[in-house]
Amino acid sequence: MSLSLLSLRWRLIWSLILLQVVVGSLVLGGFLGLAWVQGRVVDETGQETVAVIQRALTHGADGRLAIAPTAEFQRLAQTDPSFWFIARDTRGSEVRHGEVPPRYVELVNTLDGMARSAIEPAKDNTQPKARFERVDTDKGPVNVLVQTGAPLTVKNTLKGTGIVFLFLVAPMALVTCLGVILATPFVVKRGLKGVVATAEHAESIDVHERTTRLPLANVASEIRPLVNAVNRAFDRLNEGYDRQERFLADAAHELRTPITTLQIHLEQLPYDPLKVKLKQASARLATLAEQLLDLQRLDRIASHDAQVDLKPLCERVAADIAPLAIMNRCTLSVDAPRPLLVRGDAPSLERALTNLIQNAIEHGGQGCDIQVRLWEPSGFEVLDSGPGIPEADRERVVAPFHRLVPRGRGAGLGLHLVAEVARLHGGQLTIGSSESGGARMRLELNLDA
Repeated sequence: MSLSLLSLRWRLIWSLILLQVVVGSLVLGGFLGLAWVQGRVVDETGQETVAVIQRALTHGADGRLAIAPTAEFQRLAQTDPSFWFIARDTRGSEVRHGEVPPRYVELVNTLDGMARSAIEPAKDNTQPKARFERVDTDKGPVNVLVQTGAPLTVKNTLKGTGIVFLFLVAPMALVTCLGVILATPFVVKRGLKGVVATAEHAESIDVHERTTRLPLANVASEIRPLVNAVNRAFDRLNEGYDRQERFLADAAHELRTPITTLQIHLEQLPYDPLKVKLKQASARLATLAEQLLDLQRLDRIASHDAQVDLKPLCERVAADIAPLAIMNRCTLSVDAPRPLLVRGDAPSLERALTNLIQNAIEHGGQGCDIQVRLWEPSGFEVLDSGPGIPEADRERVVAPFHRLVPRGRGAGLGLHLVAEVARLHGGQLTIGSSESGGARMRLELNLDA
């Protein structure tokens, strides 16, 4: 898994573990470098020094004990001019190097028979530390007494460092890494508490509640610039929406007068096929202007809490729009057997139902059957016997200015207006198929809204 796909928790965990490894390695390397420069990386116990001497011990042709000039022995002798040792076999043959203190010469015989022993200096520190060890050679055992504290080779230094790291540093690093893995989720959760709250607040923001902004409370200083930038973006979007709404409202108002004048002049013209087309075009312009104004009025509705009986509302709207249905040779009926009380805004609900019936007349085709009926528990629906709306287009038809037929008479705002009315009432507009295969437009209201 790439680091870009990891969560913030695992990013922090891996970063902290890597930081520990790097810092630990740098500290360990620093101590080793400092000790090496100061000459303190030495064989404190003398064990490695005895091993070097053991590998260099040999016997001459006369059987006397001797030291072969091996590379490691020569390096040992050159790096420490004060280095000394004394070796003696069971036959009394002896070999020395350096200035062996007389006191240690006597100890070689005194300690004969022991396997090994560490010799501490005197209290006044006038005598160096030493190590006695009985080693095996091809000619038998040899007693070796050697001064400790000789410089270690690079190989032995790294070997000792690896052992120290494995048994001392590694366990502590492992425990620390486990602690980081276990503690980091809680630390991240606590540290990002404000960010999570801000994200939840952002999820709850309604696009129509444009005054809402992301809170800055409990947000870390590193996240504040992002939250402020988002809030400023909201401000810019709000300004753009306000300009757009003002433009649409002004345009709709300005269009009403010339459209009315145009319609008056058209009525005075003698009958002609062109006159019919011009009247249809002017009616379309008038509908568009009214729908734009309706969209602006929706945002200024003071209350959605009035009690509305949908039965008389449906009957009244159907009666008002019946002439338009008759003109298109459509049958329009209302199925409202009993009252249905809801809480809402009656004018906006009337406009929504008007648009649904007009949409059915427009897209159902001449001679279609249109039925308005109440929907339990709260709402109404309009069904027609027309061609219906393809399932793939049912979500898109509520978008503003979207039309199934590009050259149709509608303005593409009717269903969008209905969806906005549903939203303001906490409900929704659902589009389906009627029993006859045509369209079914259902406006559901939320009783708890």
